[in-house]
Amino acid sequence: MPSSTILSNYWENGKEVKIDIGKYQILLKNKDKDAIAKMIYYRFSNRYIHPFKYNHQDYKKYYKNGFAMMASACLMIEALESFYNGWESTEETGDKSFKSFFGKFKSLRIFQSFKFYKLIRCGLLHQAETTGGYKISRNGQLFNESSKTIKAVKLHDELEKCLTAYCDLLRTKEWDSDIWDNFRIKMRSIIKNCKG
Repeated sequence: MPSSTILSNYWENGKEVKIDIGKYQILLKNKDKDAIAKMIYYRFSNRYIHPFKYNHQDYKKYYKNGFAMMASACLMIEALESFYNGWESTEETGDKSFKSFFGKFKSLRIFQSFKFYKLIRCGLLHQAETTGGYKISRNGQLFNESSKTIKAVKLHDELEKCLTAYCDLLRTKEWDSDIWDNFRIKMRSIIKNCKG
């Protein structure tokens, strides 16, 4: 497996910083919690959050799409929950992963009362539509239960806060804590999957 496989990248002082497997292993060996937390923040935000924050009028008017945002949010929720738990895969977790994730964050507990996994996540990722009469919007409150509407932009804002909270845990918890043990398990699985 090439150690040059990029795990995360970001821009700093006008230069692109790329964290490949080799650099990650050095950070791991040095127990550089801050650098690893930064790597994970950008791994997630560059894939799931920032693509929808493009600040151009034409993009916002014609191309920014709540369904794409919601599909991306579902991917992020499963991936971040797998880091929290040290799961190599979410194939067997289904609804459990979403309920567990929503339970961690007060602002998202409103999604525990219905079948988000089945009606939103599975609908979007298997049928390219929500089911159960639920709608996706870019306007309004995070979740309007009476109109069965979820605001994708607001959910993305909340997920960015969730990501920041996870990275803060990585920075502050002890190296041998559960959060770090689970993180390392998940990263070993990611690196194994890079073999191809």
